Amino acid sequence: MSDEEPQQTEWEDEVGLSEETTYVALYPSRKHAEEWMEEAEEQGYGSRSKYLYELIQEARAARQEGFLAYSQNESKVEELQLKVEQLQDDLEDARNSEPGEIDIEHEEFVTTFLTDRYQEFETILKDVTGSGVLTGIVKDAVEEQLFDLAEEGKVEYKQGYGWRLAHDDADAEVVEA
Repeated sequence: MSDEEPQQTEWEDEVGLSEETTYVALYPSRKHAEEWMEEAEEQGYGSRSKYLYELIQEARAARQEGFLAYSQNESKVEELQLKVEQLQDDLEDARNSEPGEIDIEHEEFVTTFLTDRYQEFETILKDVTGSGVLTGIVKDAVEEQLFDLAEEGKVEYKQGYGWRLAHDDADAEVVEA
C-alpha cells in the first residue's frame, strides 16, 4: 500500500461522497440483503450502508476484545450446536409423548436431590416425589385424562362432588367419599 491518499473517483464526486468516503461493493445473497434492509429500517437507519457500516465496526471491536474469534472457538460452537439439537429433539419428544407420561432424562433434575452423602434409592425417590416438582406434570396429565374419559362417557363430573366412574343409570345416587 502506498502512503499517498487515494484520489476520489469521478463517480464518487458525481454522487456527492465526501473526500473521506469511498465506495465498497458487497455481493450478499438477495435474502441477506433484504434482511439487512428490513433490520436497517426497524433500527431507524436512513440507509442499509450506514447500518452495515456500524455493524462491521461493532464486530471489529468485539473481535479485538476476543468475543468473535470464531475460528478459535469452532469446537465450542459445534458443541453448543449439538446441545441445541439435543434440546430440540427432547422438546419434540416431550410434545409427542402420551399425556401422563413422565420422562426424566436430564441429569440436572436427579442430581438436585443428591448430596455428598450416600442415600438409599427409596430416600431419593421420597425426596423427588415429596418436593412437589412433579405435581404440575402429574396434575395436568390426570386432569387431561379425566376430561378425555368424560368425553368418552367413562367418567362423570358433578359440581361440588367431583369425579366418579360413569354409571348407566343417570339418576344414580351420589356417593360421598
